[in-house]
Amino acid sequence: MTEIKNFRKVLLYMPKRIAEAIGKISSENIRRINEIRFRVNKPVSISSFGKNYYVTEKGGLTTCKTLGIISNKNDINESFRAICDYSIHSYKSEISEGFITLEGGNRVGMCGTAVLNGQCIETLKYINGLNFRIAGQVIGCSEKICNRLYDKNIVSLLIIGPPLSGKTTVLKDICRILGEKYKISIIDERSEISAVYHGESQNDIGTLTDIFDGYPKGEGITTAVRVMSPEIIICDEIGGKKDCDAILDSINSGVKFIASVHGSTIEEILKRNNIAKLISNGIFQYGVLLGSGSRLGEIIEIKKLI
Repeated sequence: MTEIKNFRKVLLYMPKRIAEAIGKISSENIRRINEIRFRVNKPVSISSFGKNYYVTEKGGLTTCKTLGIISNKNDINESFRAICDYSIHSYKSEISEGFITLEGGNRVGMCGTAVLNGQCIETLKYINGLNFRIAGQVIGCSEKICNRLYDKNIVSLLIIGPPLSGKTTVLKDICRILGEKYKISIIDERSEISAVYHGESQNDIGTLTDIFDGYPKGEGITTAVRVMSPEIIICDEIGGKKDCDAILDSINSGVKFIASVHGSTIEEILKRNNIAKLISNGIFQYGVLLGSGSRLGEIIEIKKLI
C-alpha cells in the first residue's frame, strides 16, 4: 500500500525513540493517518479523518495527552536538520515558504520565528513545530465528477469544501484521469497536487500534464497560457484578488479552469466578491461540494453555477 510506504518514509526523518513508537502503530491505523505533528515539549499528535490522537510509547493511539510521547526541542531540531538533508542553507527558499516536500510526496510544514527582509519572510529560526503530512492518492475518488461533467466536453469547475475535506485529493485524481485525454497545466504553488521532489512528480497526474511547480498562481497561469497552450489549467486554493485577476486575464485564451476554494456551502462562496466576479464572467460553470468529518471526501452536491 502506497500510504503505508509513505508513512514509513517519514519515520526516517524522526528521532529514533519517536520513530520507534510511531512505527509500532498498527497497519490498520496507519492507513487512516494523514498528519503527524511535533510541538516543543508537547505530546506527538496524530490526525486521522479530522480527529486528533496522541501516540504512546507502545504505539497506541489515545485521546489522553498525559499518555502521549513528548517531542522536545532537540527532537524537533534533529528532525528539522534531517528534513533539510543536513544543509539548512540549501533549503532557504522552501523554509521561507514554510514547507519542504520529501521523497514520495510527503510534505513537512513548519512554524517558528520569522526572519524578515522588509515585508517578506526570508527564513525561519527557533523552529517550534513540524507537521508531517502523509502523501497519498485516492485512486478513483473523482470518477463520478469526471464521468458526469467531462464525458463529451471540457467545463470549468470549482471544488468546494472546508479544510480537511479532501479538495486536493480530488484535484489529484482529476489530473490523473483528465491528463490522459487533455493537455493540462498544473499551477502547483505549494507542490500539493504533483508533489514534485527534485524535479519529478511523486503523484500520477496524467500523461499530458505539465507542472509549474512553485509558481505563484498569477505568474503560473500567465506563463502556462503563453508557453504550453493548455486546454485545462488546474490550481489549488484560489480566492485572493490576484489569483482571480489572473484567471480573468486569461478569459479570451479558451482555456478551462479547475480549482479548489474553501467553503462550507456553494451558496457561501457565491457571496465572495472575487469568486462571484469569476462566475458572473462565465469562468466557472459547475461547483462540486465535498463533505468533511465523517463525510470526508464525499461528494455532497454537483451544481451548475451559470
